[in-house]
Amino acid sequence: MIAVIAAAILAAVALKSFTHHPPQLTSKPTAADCTPEAIKQVTDALARSVLSANCAKLNDSSKASAAMNGVH
Repeated sequence: MIAVIAAAILAAVALKSFTHHPPQLTSKPTAADCTPEAIKQVTDALARSVLSANCAKLNDSSKASAAMNGVH
């Protein structure tokens, strides 16, 4: 009986995992998307992590282009 219940729970968890669709992640965030408040409002941990990483890349590339143009 316990094995049947455990198998049912495992099947439910597996079904939920396979049917879960990750959120659509934008590759180029805007400056408004990169504010700390906007990042904190993202509820999905994966989406928040990707957004944060993309914002860091956006910030690094804007600093590099500013340095190339002589703007400090």
